[in-house]
Amino acid sequence: MKDKKNKIIVGFTTGDMNGIGPEILLNSVKNTELLSLCTPVIYGPVKNLNYTLNHMGFELSFNKICSNEQPEEGKINVVDSFKNPPEISFGVLSKNMGAAAFESIKIAVNDLKDGKIDVLVTPPINKEAIHSKEFQFMGHTDYINSEINGNSTMMMVSNNLRVALLTEHIPLSKVTDSITVDLVITKVQALNKTLMRDFQIERPKIAVLSIDPHAGDGGVIADNDKRIIVPAIKNVCSSGILAYGPFSADSFFGSEEYNKYDLIIAAFHDQGLIPFKTLSFGMGVNYTSGIEKIRTSPDHGTAYSIAGKGIASIESFLSSIYLAIDIYRRRKIYDELTKNKLETS
Repeated sequence: MKDKKNKIIVGFTTGDMNGIGPEILLNSVKNTELLSLCTPVIYGPVKNLNYTLNHMGFELSFNKICSNEQPEEGKINVVDSFKNPPEISFGVLSKNMGAAAFESIKIAVNDLKDGKIDVLVTPPINKEAIHSKEFQFMGHTDYINSEINGNSTMMMVSNNLRVALLTEHIPLSKVTDSITVDLVITKVQALNKTLMRDFQIERPKIAVLSIDPHAGDGGVIADNDKRIIVPAIKNVCSSGILAYGPFSADSFFGSEEYNKYDLIIAAFHDQGLIPFKTLSFGMGVNYTSGIEKIRTSPDHGTAYSIAGKGIASIESFLSSIYLAIDIYRRRKIYDELTKNKLETS
């Protein structure tokens, strides 16, 4: 078990190594400023990491460790338990590489659960490549939710915008049936706690977008918002949570209404992520909120079309690392303060 006095230990998976994952990972951890803040632990094959380094034309040295060993500060530690990892072929969808990506995730998540790393940052995967009998999840979030205590919600975070989702990677045809009053209440309550604990917002203001266009136009289009969103908001407001809505999504972002709120909750994936990525793409972070451990990732995919070309931006990935470190620190402060409050009350 690691010494709690050490720097924050940040675990990294490799992502799909045929994509830009290894490139943005290695370009990030060579940053001396980053190494002054944390101790990195990469879960992946040294062979493939060295291949990426040689291809990109720069040098890094790795400290190869076993999963139960103490990582060394000031070094780029690598947990390599991979036997015969697949060769990298930039830009190619490969089921073998998908299996290697899952192996990296599985080992890293186990160490996250066991407290061997403090936070986890995950480069992008290709869902088609990784999907298998062993990995029948829609992505990182669903898998991590199945392994770590809590109830996860995808939250996209940038400097001036946070967007969370009621439903995530499901077909549009299933959205309405998936959203219930209880679901909205549970999500709003959990996200309100996340904003206080992980983002140090004392009295969060939360906006909830409508399920139907124009919030159903008073029932002319549909009554889902009247039946579901309105009573859910009334319920959480009665407990002191500052929740507002439902807001019609078509004008909410264009009118900059989002600037008035600490979090916007969208009904479904594209309703929230299209405006988020339009406003913040390349700087945003995908944060898995609502679970007892901290995991972040960049706001983009594997980018096969530019993999291996040395032109992938590391900004979103760096933001993911810094946000994970910030949330870890904020949680410790919040938990200590609330613990003292409970003890003295």
